[in-house]
Amino acid sequence: MEWFLLGLSLCVVAVLGFQLKSVSRLAGIVVLTLLGLTVVVAKFWQDDRLADLSVAKDHSDSLPREGRPGGYVSSDSCQACHPNEHASWHMSYHRTMTQYATPETVRGDFDHPPLEHLSAPIKLERQEDEYWVELEDPDFKAKQQANPDIFARAQAAPRVKRRVGMLTGSHHMQVYWVPSEKGNLQHIFPYAYLFEGERWVPFKDTFLRDPKSPSYTQLWNLNCMNCHATAGQPRPDLRARTLHTRMGEMGIACESCHGPAEEHVAFYRNPLNRYQADRSLDPDPTIVNPAKLDAKRSSMVCGQCHGISWISNSGEYQQEGFRFRPGDELNLNRKLVRAAHLETQPYLKEPLKQNPRFLSDRYWPDGMVRVSGRDYSGMMESPCHVNGELSCLSCHDMHHDEPKSDAALAWRDDQLNGIGHGNQACLQCHESMASDVTAHTHHPIDSAGSSCYNCHMPHTTYGLLKAIRSHHIDNPSVQTSLDTGRPNACNLCHLDETLEWTGQHLTDWYGQAKPTLSQEQKEISAGLLWLVKGEAGQRALMAWHFGWDAAKEASGSDWMGFAVSQGLVDPYSAVRFISQRSLKRLDGLNDLDYDFIGPESDRLKAMQEARRIWGERLIPANAQARDSVLINREGKVNLERFNHLVRNRDNRSMDLQE
Repeated sequence: MEWFLLGLSLCVVAVLGFQLKSVSRLAGIVVLTLLGLTVVVAKFWQDDRLADLSVAKDHSDSLPREGRPGGYVSSDSCQACHPNEHASWHMSYHRTMTQYATPETVRGDFDHPPLEHLSAPIKLERQEDEYWVELEDPDFKAKQQANPDIFARAQAAPRVKRRVGMLTGSHHMQVYWVPSEKGNLQHIFPYAYLFEGERWVPFKDTFLRDPKSPSYTQLWNLNCMNCHATAGQPRPDLRARTLHTRMGEMGIACESCHGPAEEHVAFYRNPLNRYQADRSLDPDPTIVNPAKLDAKRSSMVCGQCHGISWISNSGEYQQEGFRFRPGDELNLNRKLVRAAHLETQPYLKEPLKQNPRFLSDRYWPDGMVRVSGRDYSGMMESPCHVNGELSCLSCHDMHHDEPKSDAALAWRDDQLNGIGHGNQACLQCHESMASDVTAHTHHPIDSAGSSCYNCHMPHTTYGLLKAIRSHHIDNPSVQTSLDTGRPNACNLCHLDETLEWTGQHLTDWYGQAKPTLSQEQKEISAGLLWLVKGEAGQRALMAWHFGWDAAKEASGSDWMGFAVSQGLVDPYSAVRFISQRSLKRLDGLNDLDYDFIGPESDRLKAMQEARRIWGERLIPANAQARDSVLINREGKVNLERFNHLVRNRDNRSMDLQE
């Protein structure tokens, strides 16, 4: 364009030149001046465009690069031959697990006033299609944390303005990443955007983490990339002290589950090969179809991300990433951690000395997983998988037959297949129970108590500010609750009943031995004990169950308001968030004014207001004595016993690594 304008100007001058004899000398000067101005404008225009291109390149260079060797060709190569599979994957939360920050992907409000919940305010700004933040230099903060002897903690970090380039998450919240000044290292932005409530929240407050724990930084390239992208390679540059990360593709893409597809694509580009495909070997030697693997190997494909593993930070891993490919044995340079079988994992001896809380931050004491996103680690310990053919694909389907339909929109929440929603998933193997389910469950057939999942895979896993099914198939047991602290399925539904009540029924129905209980466990409901007196993880699980419709139906909800309101002043922000959600689902408390990260004094006032509203709604004339939940016949709470539970709360430090 610049050269075109210059050429046009010269042509004009040439034409006018023939007429200079008939015009004044002043006219010639004007023409030459215009020519000079045109050249200057063109030069400035060109410089400005080159500057824009340079800025764009700098931004691109600051982001992890898609495309890597090893046979990865990206999901776009799959679409032509597999349009339906590609379409259903494209609408899934797997694909959008990590994305570039664009107007189509960003849900956070960047026109928001400065965020001021942390030690220093953070400014947000949207500039057309770009998202900018002004904050304390994350590179400085990372160095300060890594070298406390060199950098004084109190030393103020310089403020910088950085363009947000990436985001992680698209189902419940989004986390944003701020580029480093070198390489393509990505620092976590200190706030997350919660979809529930559509608000910014300090990232640390979205996890169940000891509020006394020191703040920490997180790097996408060395942590989140392992599961939130396809075939990542950190690729550190030790001399420059930075990274040049690359990956197969953003998000969890086709080649995450099917393996590198270069050979497959090249083979089927040949029309003759496509024509003969039905006569070729099965399984196809050029690609991996998890559905055609045995139960163990197909589940390992999911387990590469949905399993707890100890990552060996070796030089090979740092340069090449994980060696595991779909169809392989999982335990290569990504060592699975099986808390119930530590004797078979000698490689964990030294790492567990370095991090003695590794197991307790992820497992219940008996080795059952207690954090979300690790469903494979739960399922792999289940008898149905160990001794049978249960796999992840028994209940889940990675593709939907009707992409973009209403059914597909519902499917993408949990990606359950046709039988994954009900008892048929279990009864397809346990056929003897199918003819008379109630004989086994002792509950009406259409009730929550006759759901196989509710009894054998209850919500005892925590993550994403809610309770999640364990994926470890097990039997309800009061003794296990006593030994491990893990709530049993019966008392997760019957929140108003004691462990003695549950133990008696399990003895009568299934012949379990009656456990030895304390007087408190005999008199006060297990749900109330775990909610008020339990450790933070138990309190979070119970706060969620007090909002669960099945539990409210089984237990009645008129008594719950006073007990649940205690969570509004819990020291753990995650417990507060879940408590307010469940509380607002109770009659009369739907509009309670409460901010779970607001000042402590405001949280206390909100608890008092919730209890006032609850007390006025529980009319004494209609109240019934419910000794197990500390309510007398006048509808009053036994404050002495309730406050005794609060004072004896289990305050052990918790940091659940979901």
